[in-house]
Amino acid sequence: MKHLLFTLLTAGLFLTMSSSYRGNDLFQVISSHPHDLEEMNPYIETVHQSGRLWIVQLKKEAPEAIMDSLRPLSGSEKHYLYEGMFISNKSKKNKINIKSYTSEVKVENLRKDIEELAAYETRFVGTPENQQVLESTAIRLQEMGYAIQEHCYRGEVCSVIAEKKGKEKTKDIIMVMGHIDSVGESFAGADDNASGTAVLLEMARILKDYDNKKTIRFFITNGEEAGLIGSSHYARKLETTGEIKNIKLALNMDMVGYNSNGIVELETSPDHEHLARSMADLASRFTTLKTKITLGAWGSDHMPFLSRGVPALLTIEDWDTKNPCYHQECDSPDLINLDYVAEIAKLNISAVLAKDLDLQD
Repeated sequence: MKHLLFTLLTAGLFLTMSSSYRGNDLFQVISSHPHDLEEMNPYIETVHQSGRLWIVQLKKEAPEAIMDSLRPLSGSEKHYLYEGMFISNKSKKNKINIKSYTSEVKVENLRKDIEELAAYETRFVGTPENQQVLESTAIRLQEMGYAIQEHCYRGEVCSVIAEKKGKEKTKDIIMVMGHIDSVGESFAGADDNASGTAVLLEMARILKDYDNKKTIRFFITNGEEAGLIGSSHYARKLETTGEIKNIKLALNMDMVGYNSNGIVELETSPDHEHLARSMADLASRFTTLKTKITLGAWGSDHMPFLSRGVPALLTIEDWDTKNPCYHQECDSPDLINLDYVAEIAKLNISAVLAKDLDLQD
C-alpha cells in the first residue's frame, strides 16, 4: 500500500486541553454556519485550517454561545491527503461483482433527482413541502421493493427507513444515510443535500436486486439542518433497543455535488481511521476520486452514531473548495458537478458491497 502523501497535522502536535478556556487553549471549530462564524470571529485566532479540520486559539474568554461551536482537542485530530490502493486476498470474482454494480450508476438519474428536489420552494423540516418530498421519496423506495418504516419525533415530522433484509441469518446492518431537509432558502439546497439524497436513491435502485448477505438499510434523515434532530432521535432509539450494536457500517452523504478537483473528504473519528483508509482504498480501485481523510468529525448525521461507537463515516465534497453558495439561495442545480456526484455514488456502492462481502474490516 502506498503511504500517505503528506500529513498536515499529526496526533502529537496537540496536547490534551484543559476545560478552563484559557487563552492558549486550542479548539476545533465544529460549525460552518455563516452566522456562527461571524459571531465567533472576534474571539478566535486560526492556528491551522485545512479541509474540515479548523484549529483555533481563543484570544479572550468567550460566551457560552460561542463555545458551543468549539470543541477542545483530543490530541488525535488529523487531516491529510491519502492515496490508497485496493488490497484484498479475496477472489477475483468479488472484485468483478463490485465493478459490475458501480458501472450501473447513471448520471441522468442523479441530475433528475437533484433538479426535482431543488424544485421544492423549501424542504425545511416540518414544512408541508418537507413532508411532501419525504412521502414521495418513501413511495419510490417502496416501489423498488424496500420495506418502509417512518420514525417520527415531533408530531408528523419524520425520517424514513427503507430496508432490505440479508439472506443470511445475521443481525448485521449496513446503513446508508442522507438528509432530505434543506436550510430553507427558496428553491435551493441542490448541493445541501439534494445531492446526497439523489445518491442514496441511485444506490437503492442499483442494489434493489442485489443478493445481500447482511441487511442493507437506507436512512433518509430529516432535521439535519435544525441540529441533527432525526438522526439523533433514531440513534437514541437504537441505543435503547440495543440494535445499534448491529450496525457494522454507517455511511453518510452530505454535500457531494460541488467539486472541481476530484477530491472527496472522508471524515470520521480518530478511532475509525482504518475505516477512512479502507474507503480511500476503495476509491482508488473503483472511482477516479482522490481522497482527503479528516479525523475529528462534526456537523452532520454521522455524529450521533459515532458518539455511540458505530463505525460511521461522512463522504463530503472537498471543504477547501466547498460550494460558494453553502446555505444560500444560490445553491442551485446549475452548480452541481454530476460526474463528481456519480463517482461518490460509485464509492459508496463499493463500500456497501465490500462490507457485505467481508472485504472490509
